[in-house]
Amino acid sequence: MTMLRAERVTLGYGRRPVVHDVSLDLTEGGVGLIGESGSGKTTLARAFLGLLRPISGDIWYDGRRLREADPRRFRKDVQPVFQAEALDPRMRIGASVAEGLPRRDRHRVGELLEQVGLDPELAGRRPHQLSGGQRQRVVIARALAVGPRLLVLDEPTSALDVTVQARILDLLAGLDAERLLITHNLAVVERLCRTSYVLFAGRVVESGPTAELLARPAHPYTRALRDAVPRLGGPPPEASGRTEAVPAATGCPYRLRCPLAVAECERAPELREVADGRRAACHRAADVLG
Repeated sequence: MTMLRAERVTLGYGRRPVVHDVSLDLTEGGVGLIGESGSGKTTLARAFLGLLRPISGDIWYDGRRLREADPRRFRKDVQPVFQAEALDPRMRIGASVAEGLPRRDRHRVGELLEQVGLDPELAGRRPHQLSGGQRQRVVIARALAVGPRLLVLDEPTSALDVTVQARILDLLAGLDAERLLITHNLAVVERLCRTSYVLFAGRVVESGPTAELLARPAHPYTRALRDAVPRLGGPPPEASGRTEAVPAATGCPYRLRCPLAVAECERAPELREVADGRRAACHRAADVLG
């Protein structure tokens, strides 16, 4: 049984949908949600955390609709890991980590800090007295305090320097909990997630095993994201298509930016299997795969 699943979920704020008809399974080995800012990644994560109710469709948790799940058990099992700025600047580190612990277990604060590679003596400090990497590890320690089955990670390394990022990724990769990762950083998703979903304008445009998806994209948008990553010692990346164009209101939403767009793209493509374990919503997927 899949622990967490979205079934044809549409989400929005007020009457304006921003995520459209998304289906997603949390599979073993971690799942990544990839896409640029505004693609709907964080909105979908909010629904998985029970913070946003779908306009249509359902979120399922352990075989039951999320709205019918035991809220206390769900909050223990599924923990968010936001960026380090989520810490309350007025609270000492020990108090922040202990928030989710029963009073009888608050002696575990030092143990949790050590688990994420921090000196227990930092428990007496406030967030502004720690580095960005230390604060991010405090956020992870706080999430681990309740023994979660799933961590929902929203850009957990975006504000960190490269050496600190490496330590955080090693830490996350070594945890027992499953991972749902929201990111635009392809190196991070490749390190932490076996499966990935690529979102554009609130729609899944490609999904499949992360390594294969990034090595040989089946959608022009996935290929553009990959090719935009600078490579050490290589030429600067070139923009692919009209990067400033807004999503198309009809047909394929990516067609106004797509360098491969043809007349057929005025008809909305279905998300279909294009290779073993790979799905793409693109009329030109065969050409992209080569």
